[in-house]
Formats: sequence, C-alpha cells, structure tokens
Amino acid sequence: MPDRSPSGALPPHATTPLGDGAHGTREEEPWEPLPAVVSRHAAARGDARALSYVSYGQDAEGAWETLTFAEVDLRVRAIASALESRFPLGSRVAVMCPPGVSYGLAFLSCLYAGMIAVPLFPPEDPRRRAQLEAVLADADPVCLLASGPQGPDCRSLTGGRVPVWLVEESDPRLARDWSGRRAGPGESAYLQYTSGSTGTPSGAVITHANLMASTGQVTEGCGLSAGTPIVSWLPMFHDMGLSIGVLAPMAVGAHVALMSPLAFIQRPVRWLRLLDAHRAHFSGGPNFAYDLCVRKVPDPASLGLDLTCVRVLTNGAEPVRVGTLRRFTDAFARCGLAPDTIKPSYGLAEATVLVACNRVGRRWTELDLDADALTTGRIRVVHESGTAQRVTTVVGCGRPVAQDVRVADPETGVEQAPGFAGELWLRGPNVAAGYWRQPHRSAEVFGCVLKAGDRIHDGWFRTGDLGFLHDGDVFVLGRIKDIIIAHGTNHAAGDIEDTVRQELGEAVPGAVAAFAVPGDDHEGDRLVVMVELVAGPGSADGISLRRRVQTAVAARHGVRPHDVVAVKRGSLPRTTSGKLRRADCRDRYLAEHAARSVSAAGTTE
Repeated sequence: MPDRSPSGALPPHATTPLGDGAHGTREEEPWEPLPAVVSRHAAARGDARALSYVSYGQDAEGAWETLTFAEVDLRVRAIASALESRFPLGSRVAVMCPPGVSYGLAFLSCLYAGMIAVPLFPPEDPRRRAQLEAVLADADPVCLLASGPQGPDCRSLTGGRVPVWLVEESDPRLARDWSGRRAGPGESAYLQYTSGSTGTPSGAVITHANLMASTGQVTEGCGLSAGTPIVSWLPMFHDMGLSIGVLAPMAVGAHVALMSPLAFIQRPVRWLRLLDAHRAHFSGGPNFAYDLCVRKVPDPASLGLDLTCVRVLTNGAEPVRVGTLRRFTDAFARCGLAPDTIKPSYGLAEATVLVACNRVGRRWTELDLDADALTTGRIRVVHESGTAQRVTTVVGCGRPVAQDVRVADPETGVEQAPGFAGELWLRGPNVAAGYWRQPHRSAEVFGCVLKAGDRIHDGWFRTGDLGFLHDGDVFVLGRIKDIIIAHGTNHAAGDIEDTVRQELGEAVPGAVAAFAVPGDDHEGDRLVVMVELVAGPGSADGISLRRRVQTAVAARHGVRPHDVVAVKRGSLPRTTSGKLRRADCRDRYLAEHAARSVSAAGTTE
C-alpha cells in the first residue's frame, strides 16, 4: 500500500488525544469523514443548491452555473468510481482544474475514492510552470484531473507519462459503482503545498481528521450553518480558498457562489455585487484585496449595494494592515457594512487553514506599541501620546479557535513570559501530520517540545512566525526569517515595507521588499529596500526615491537603509498566493551587486 504519511506511518500527535488544553480527536465521538457528510446532505436535502460558479466572459452581469447537493454527490461518485477502478488506494491525484464547479468536484472525488488529492492550478502562466513541475515531481501523482481545453498543457507537464482526465467527461452512470468507502481519521486526505515565501514549497499532509477538525473550527469561528450563503473568489488551490470555496460549505451544507480570481482583480466591484446578490454571510481575502476595492470603487454609495447581510469578511493569508481595515470599513459603511464585519485572521497550511480569528460581532483590536521596546522583543503598550519616542500600531488576529497557541523562544523552546514576543507554537487536531516524504524536517517542525515552567509538553508545531498574545488575542509580527537585525535591534520587514508604501505613492501597490544583506564586520547586516515603481526604474531620480525612503524609514524605525533599488513592474519574485519571496529578492540583489563588482574590477584592470 502507498505511504499514508510523510514517513510511511503517522506520527503520534496526528491521531492520539492531546492534553494540556489542546483539543484532540475523542474516541467517544462518532467519526464521519467529509464524503459521508456530503452524501448525507444529498440524501436529506438533495434539491438544495450547493455549488455555483459565476462567470463574466459572456455576460457582464455574470452567468450562473449551479449544482444541487444531489448533483454534486452523483458527479463526484462517478469520478471516484473511475479512480477506484484504475488506481491503488492512497495514490496521489493532482487537481488542476480552472476556477469553478469542476474544481470542487475533482477535489471531492479524490476524497470519495480514498485517493490523496493534490490541489494545484492549471498550467496557464509560463512563469509558474517550473513550480508546477517541481510539485508534481515531489507528489508523484498517478493522474491529473483537469477541465476544458487545458488537457494538452497538463499532458505536456509530465511528457505524457501521467494520464489526464477531464472532469466533465465522467459518465454519471459510473456513480452506482462507487464503493461507498469511509476513510479513517488518520488517513491522508490531501497534500497542501505551502506557498514557499521563505523556501522551497513543501506538501503538508492533511489527514481526514485534520480536515474535519478544521472545518469545525471555521464553522465555529465564522458562525456558519446550512443557512449562511458563502462567496469566494480566492484561488482554490490555496488553503484559504479551498476552505472557503469547498470544505466549509460542503461540511455545513451551505450554498457557495464562486468567481475566478481574475474576475475579481479585473473588477473588484464584481465581488461586492456578488456578496449583495447572494446575500452572503461569509467571504474573505488577503489584505491587498480590501485596498483594491477601496481604490477601484471610489463611490460605493452610487452603486446601490446592500451589504447588511455580510457578517464575516476574513482578512488573512498576508500581513493585515490597520489602515486597510479602517479604509475599507469607512468606505463601505454607506452600503450597510457593519463596523465589525472585516475580521483579521491568522492561519497557515500546516494548520489546515485557521488558527485564530475575530468572532462574529467582535471588532478587531488595535494596540499602540513602543517601537523601541519592540525591537528588543518586549511588548509595551503605549496608552498616552508622548510616552514613547516611536510608536507602531499592530492589529490582533482574534482568539485561537479550538486549539492551543503559545509563544516560545525559538532557540530554547522555553515558553515566553507575558509581555514578550517569540515564535508562535500550535497544538491541536487541525495541525497536519507532517511534510510529505520529509520525516526529518517533520520531526523538527511538528514534534517540538515546549518547556513551560517545570513542565515539558511535546507534539508542538513551530510556525516560524513571530508574535505575541495579549488579552487572549494573537498578534502576528511577521516571519522570523524576515526579521532584519540592524545595529543590534530587530525590525520586521513588513513594517519597513509598510512605511515605504505610505511614503511612496509612486510605488506599485504591495510591491516593496525589505531584506538584510551582510555588511562589514564592524557594522553587521545592512538594510536594503527594493521598490517597483509605476513609471519604471528610470523615474527613481526624478522622485528622489533614495532620499525619501531613507528619511522615512530612519524616522520611523531608527535604521537607515543602506541601499534603495528601483526595479521594473512585476519583477519582484512572488509565491503562487502573491506573497513576496524576500529571500529570492536578497539573492537577486547580491548576484547583481557581485556582477557589478566584477565588471568594475575588469574595467579598472
């Protein structure tokens, strides 16, 4: 039988109950995997609408394609039956459909068939082809599930060695041959490949128990039920998009309306109109999406939108900006959007998706912190103006949902005392079993020991994120690998980038990268800032780019950038979910600097 976990056997923390405040899988609770839940919805409420896709290619107002729960169950059983008849139990199957109902059908069919789904994206963008090829080589799928005209491109990815099946060509009559198999909680359900913002993407092994625990957490945290319509434009291969677009609605029996990410980017108002038309309770997106709506929809009141139905708009998948929350809330208040609707949240692929969120009816928390104290890891809240030379405002991502979150010293594993920042560590039933076929790295990251006083607790997952807890809320300061140490103090790359964005209206939105490079022995690391300019690199001198960035960063953060570099639009390397790859930016800068040095030396000689 194929491997069911990264090392061929599930680590103990994936299936055993968790003590010390964490929430494990309890033996007395009846086990029901997601396919059984969807089949139950189909039997009890077969005519209820389940999965819709709204396309804008031919109809400016949007053309709807809708499947009921009975239709979803029928089509999924047909595809699952075909998979069962051809491939061994536990084989990996890559889902490479475009956005739409076909993606949900393909993913669910893998779960029905006892296969391990690998949610990916179609090979439409040549810039992502290398990443797709690397993931496929790692996952080693037996089949690629595709839809529409993408079949030839999918076949070319593997040189025709892996069969490509088109979802829409499945014969519904095969549904009667489905085995009806029920997965066990410890079996692998899918591989969620991480975005790779700090390194090579890795496949987090999500078990069926992880999946069901996570959907329960999303249901609790976001107040979902069968009567709460959902809307999503997020990429479905991403953990957040998969949860909002497939897992959560199928688990609770809600009707989800999907649209493509491109349709949103082209016209953000389409998302807002769909929230209104669908009377949606729940949706979400990364921070940039809310800024895009404010920028591209300058007069919301003129649209006649009614957003009183929306109760939860999660803001996650990238750093949450306080200014973004305020601008979006103020802009769409005139459309009936409640002031507590937008919900800063925290999650990651290794936690299946959700870690913490602000609950329904609760507005986000802002804290003004002493910026100088923060550079040394101390959390000192500034209650009155003038009590600190420099102040930075951070936003809370809400409280943990049915899991345990602690703050640990990343070097020693000792739990930090209140009032200090450290690495966020997790333990709960939603935490993945490990990384696919990476047993040593899995043990290092998923099997950590937390030292709390005179007690030692094992089975913790270290997130790599710097943060702290305050009054029960989780605050995320950034990736530890992105912390810049200059002149003996710590600076979060995201905070410096935010300062540059505020100073430079000429910068492409969200296209600023800050990172450290080695300096001379006596000075330590140097801060470098890369900026994409709307008018191109040639405009840098005309807008006094270097002086303005150095002055703004020095004034707010107490560190002066060693170099400020203008680059052409779209050139900063990013992950598939849009996050900056700062390590790649650093490598590019060092390579170009070395090349210039060699060229200069050659000229001198």
